[in-house]
Order: sequence, then C-alpha cells, then structure tokens
Amino acid sequence: MRVLVTGHRGYIGTVLTPMLEAAGHEVAGIDSDLYERCTFAPGGEMPQVPTLLKDIREITPSDLLGFDAVLHLAALSNDPLGDFRPQTTFDINYEGTMHVARAAKAAGVERFVFSSSCSNYGAGGADFIDETGAFNPVTPYGESKVKSELALAELADDSFCPTFLRSATAYGVSPRIRFDLVLNNLVAWAVTTGNIHMKSDGTPWRPITHIEDISRAFCATLETPAEKIRNEAFNVGVTEHNYQIRELAEIVASVVPGCEVTFADDAGPDKRSYRVNCDKIQRVMPHFKPQWDARKGAESLYAAYKAVDLTLEEFEGPRYQRIGHIKKLIAEGIIDTSLQHTETVRAARKAETVEGITPEFTADAAKVSCISCHHAGLMPVLDLGLMPRSDGLLDKTILDRRESLVPLRLGYCPECALVQLLETRPPEEMFGEDYLYFSSFSEDLLKHSRENALDLIEKRGLGSGSLVAEIASNDGYMLQNFKEKGVPVLGIDPAAQPAKAAKEKGIDTINDFFGTRLAKQLTAEGRHADVIIANNVVAHVADQNDLVAGMAELLAEDGIVSVEFPYVRDLIDFIEFDTIYHEHLCYFSVGSAQTLFARHGLYLNDVRRLPIHGGSLRLTFGKTEQPSDAVKAILAEEAELGLDSYAYYESFGARVRDFREKARALIGGLKAEGKRIAAYGAAAKGTIMLNFLDLNSRSIEYAVDRNVHKQGKYMPGVRVPIDDPQRLKDDKPDYVVILPWNFRDEIIRQQQDFLASGGKFVVPIPNLEIIDR
Repeated sequence: MRVLVTGHRGYIGTVLTPMLEAAGHEVAGIDSDLYERCTFAPGGEMPQVPTLLKDIREITPSDLLGFDAVLHLAALSNDPLGDFRPQTTFDINYEGTMHVARAAKAAGVERFVFSSSCSNYGAGGADFIDETGAFNPVTPYGESKVKSELALAELADDSFCPTFLRSATAYGVSPRIRFDLVLNNLVAWAVTTGNIHMKSDGTPWRPITHIEDISRAFCATLETPAEKIRNEAFNVGVTEHNYQIRELAEIVASVVPGCEVTFADDAGPDKRSYRVNCDKIQRVMPHFKPQWDARKGAESLYAAYKAVDLTLEEFEGPRYQRIGHIKKLIAEGIIDTSLQHTETVRAARKAETVEGITPEFTADAAKVSCISCHHAGLMPVLDLGLMPRSDGLLDKTILDRRESLVPLRLGYCPECALVQLLETRPPEEMFGEDYLYFSSFSEDLLKHSRENALDLIEKRGLGSGSLVAEIASNDGYMLQNFKEKGVPVLGIDPAAQPAKAAKEKGIDTINDFFGTRLAKQLTAEGRHADVIIANNVVAHVADQNDLVAGMAELLAEDGIVSVEFPYVRDLIDFIEFDTIYHEHLCYFSVGSAQTLFARHGLYLNDVRRLPIHGGSLRLTFGKTEQPSDAVKAILAEEAELGLDSYAYYESFGARVRDFREKARALIGGLKAEGKRIAAYGAAAKGTIMLNFLDLNSRSIEYAVDRNVHKQGKYMPGVRVPIDDPQRLKDDKPDYVVILPWNFRDEIIRQQQDFLASGGKFVVPIPNLEIIDR
C-alpha cells in the first residue's frame, strides 16, 4: 500500500515510518519540520523517505495523488502550546486537518486515519470510558481533536474511509523526543534531579501507551478491511494500562536509583482525569499486539537519558520543550506567529532543492566513466529517482511481487560532451523474452520508415545484388520495404518475440546482439553490407565502441551507415525527460556522435533533423570523409549554442521539476473536479512519465494501447492496467493523457469519436496542452 504520513518527522512519525516500511508499505511524508533542530540521538536515526517540506494548511490534491492511505499525525500536540495560541491550535489541528482530508478525498485516497486522542474525554472521572463515552475536552488541543472527528465523519462515503485512533497519552524514546508527556517527564525529573516533585496530589487517572504500540495500531488499521473501520473510533492502548499519576511516579522511583517522590504542600487534583477502555481495538483488530508497559517504558527512557547524560538545563531548555522551541523560532524570525516558516526560510529551502543535484548525486557522477571516450568522471544533470524497467510490463499473476527499481540519473561527459546515464540494467533483462515493443503498431513510424527506405533505394541504387542490414530490426517493419523491392536484407535483433515476428514475414533475421563478434562471423561468410541501418539503437548499447567497430567491420568499402536517434538538443529544449530510460544509455549531439564514429574510421558525411520521436537526427557515415554543408552548419550551430559545455544542461533538472509540479497540479485539479482520467499508449516513455509524476491507478484509471501483446498487462511501477482502445468509446472518461506524445497527431486522428463525444486529451510534452473538439 502507498501510504502518506503527515507529521512523519515528529515524535510518533519518526517511529511509525520505519515500522510501515518494515511491513512492506511504500511510504512518503509531509512535514513542515518545525522541530528539525530537536533530534535526540538515543532515539535512533531519522527515517529517510520521500519528503515534502510543507505546512498542512497549504496541501493541495496534487500533493496526495496516487496514495492509498493518509495517516494524519501532523498537529500542535501539547496543552501548553494549545494554551499559548488557541486560535493557531484550531487553525492547524482542525482547519488544517479538514484541509488535508478534503484534498485526500479529491485526490482519490481511500483511507484517512486520523491521529485523535483520549484527551477528547477530558474530565471523565474514575469510571472507564469506551468509544461511546461522551466528549468532555478541557483544553484547546482536546477541543480541536473532537471538532475534527465530528467533521471528518461527514466526509465518509463508499470511496472515503476515515478512521479515528484515540491514542492514550504517549510515552517512549523517539528521534524527536517529547519531555512534556507524563512518563517521559517523570523519568527526566528523576534522572536530572533525583527527585520527582508532584505539584498535584497524583490521584488523576491517565491511560498511557508506548509510541511503538500507537504505531502498531496505525499499521493494524491499514491491514483491516475498510468496511470494519469506516467512520469508527478506537481507543488505542491496553485497558489494564490506566494509571494514577502517583503510581507512575512510584514506578519511575523504583527504576531510577536514588530517586524519591515528594508532593507540594498545596498539591491538589488535576482536572484532567479519565480511565479508558481499549477492548474494542482488540476485538476488531486482533492482529494489534501491544508490547509495552509502564515499567518497561521507564527503563527504556532511563537508559536513553543516561546515554546522553541528560541535564536539567537540556531537559527544560528550548531544544526539547515544544513551547520553548516555538517561541525561540519566532524570536529568531524562522517562523511567524501563525507558526509557518517565513518567506526568507522558504526561499532558502527552495534554493536547496530546486536543482535536485545533491552532494551525493555529484559524488556518484564523479565515480562514473564515460560510455564513449572512457573519461573518468561525469557531471550531474538530472535525477529522476528509482525507476522500474520501462518496458517491463507486468502480468496480473505477479502484481503482488516487488519490482526491481534502479536509479535513473543523467550525467554529462566534460571530455566528449556525451550526455548519458549513470546506471543501467543488463541488456538480457531489458530485451529478453518479455520485451513487447513492436514498431509495426505505429502508423506514423511505418510511414516514416517506408519513406526512408525508398529514398535509400533510389539514392544508393540498391538492387538484387545489394545487402541492407539493420541492427535492432524489431519485427521487420523497416526491412520489409527493401524486401518488397527485391533488395536482399538481414535483420539483427536480440529480442525474441519481435525477431520471431520478423521471420514470420519472411525477413532473414538473426536473434542476437550485434557487435564485432557477429560482424566478423558475417564477413567470414562473405557478407558485406552496402547499407547498415541502426535506428534508435546506438544509444541502447553499453559497449558502443564495439557496436560501431562492428559496423565498420560489416560495411562495404563504399557503403554507408544510416543511424537515427533522438537529438539531445530537443530533449533539453523541450523538457523531453520521459525519453530517458534505462534502455537509452546516452543522448547524442551531432558532435558527440561524430567523435564516437570517427574513433572507428567512420566519418560523418550528412545530417538531417527529423520531427519524429519529439526531434531526432539522421546521420550518414562512410569510410571516406566527405562532409556535406549540412554537417558543417549544424556543428557550427552546436558550438554557438554551447552543446559542448555543461552550462547548456545544468538547469535541466530545475525545469523538469517545475514541469512535475505543474503536471501534478493539473491532474490534481481535474480529480478535485470529479473528472475521470485515462491514458493512451503503454509506451516506455509513459512508464517514465507516470512514475516520475507519481500517478498510479488511483489517478490514471487505465491505459489503452493498440498493441495486443500489451493488453491485459499492467504498466511497471504504477500498476496501471492496459486495455484495448475500444474502451475509450465504451467507458468515456473525461480526459485521456497521451503518453507517447511524439505520436499525438496519429492518436488524435484515430480517436476523433472520443473528441466528438466531449472527451479531452492532455498532451504533456512540451506544454501541458489540453485538446478538445
């Protein structure tokens, strides 16, 4: 389950988050991180999950797209803070909560688990109170929780399941320790002064629960069917763990050596007193198994405090006292009186994250050698995060398995100017038995390829005595044009299924990877190619030097090599980040391609810019150097634009992140309006687009694709189901995102009925365009 935790960097959140991960959930967090300066070392490491630093009062539906559940912890969570600014407490704890809940519902989140409190019962007396007991809050904090519960209940319906966990008073060690909680506080007094001085008579009752057990309750809620917990409240704790405050003091005194309990002369009862029955959660969620009690908790706290030699000054100082810390942040201009970060702090935070180039990314890039010239040390360009195999479509039978995720990061070689990936996957994994890309399903690609083939036949005078070899020949979509005209052909492709399809068309095809090994085998058989075609393959091969050397080996002395690949200039200029995936190891400029081929005696003699695939190059190489005017002109253009310098690429990451923010805002806004959204084209670029935008089947209901081999499967990572395009006519979603935007015109031509019925297309690249009739 994909789970978002608000307040994940707080007292409970830092304990809950790793517990959720250990249970197999995919976890992210939202937190304004007011207490980032308050980390308590004995509590352990701060959890590292994808984090949005944001105040809950500013959350939008786009922030919550794709999540199955929101666990809402974020709040001002102690009584002194509530009393300090009661209106701010309501603004955050009630208005903020409802703001998050409405955004979650609009974004299609199914479960909303609200961290409520037994403070709702307030002055409940000595009798046990269960979930049917009357609310009687006596503080702004308790009042805000009660009001939130009542309002959240009104949002419940078949698609939105709010659940209320009324936790007993928490205790326990955390990376973000709180000393204002009764057991934590008593142990701290005992350790730092040797005395627990009671200002009340110690008779009030209080249920207490360890933060790990509170976290277990949240985990148990996620594992419980929604119909059992929809609009239900649960007291979180153990019925037997209701204590009078003086009992807790005596437990602490027995744990901390040399400690004694004393009472103030005027000690009287605390008006907050309640005993809570926690049997319901055990009945409904028998898998919820609390593991702590007061004595075990006191012993753990004592050990943690001693580990850092906790002093009275630290214990009572602003680092660990919530209200003292908040007052200090206001005085220093870090937050304002509404407890939001000031504009100066926000600007500094944004500057730290906007480029997305971390010191770790820079260090990792420096360890990588160039795939072409082998220069040691790349420069960082773009980090797209962890990605699945872009063409690794999933069968329904394996949806419960975890996918292999590999970082997708782009770097720049300062030596030969080649833009390339830092990491990739084994070719056998990417182009194996389940590789289902078939070029013949695209009408525009077939037309483009046929025009290219006929042009080559005419200009090169190809006939029955010629040989055209194609590397990465797929299902024979290109070579069939030569065969039709009586020109002998040879296809070479490592992917079994497309190669089989080509053979069934009568295309002579070798199912293998191409390089010097295979080239020498072919020339030993007396085969030399008059034309070698390598469209959208050079960038796919890890050993590019072996690939190009193989071309030089197989090519006849007067032959040509014709290659096509996306142009890095268009990639950068039009933010075409979704053409970056593990199969594409690098992204060429004319200059970087010329350098690679010249290394093996193949000279660039002609160049054409093509509109296909969002902007491509067709380069022609031969064994004799005869550069055309077009070659000279485009090389001069690249030099003037600076394609051979890092400066051309270094702002790319910020522009891609800006696109992500706008695209998610668009989809979030449509979802908030109740619009249904599907996608067209389960292409590799679609995998990257949806995974980077974090849009799964909760946001994009399904995708359609003409490729029958893909229908019935699921897109990698996001698990969006793939269907026949006919579904758009039958189902009539409001919007369809065209994922293979490079074939937008073809798709729009095919789907005129969808437009005529009132549907609209979203074309993401380059301008987030909406197309209607």
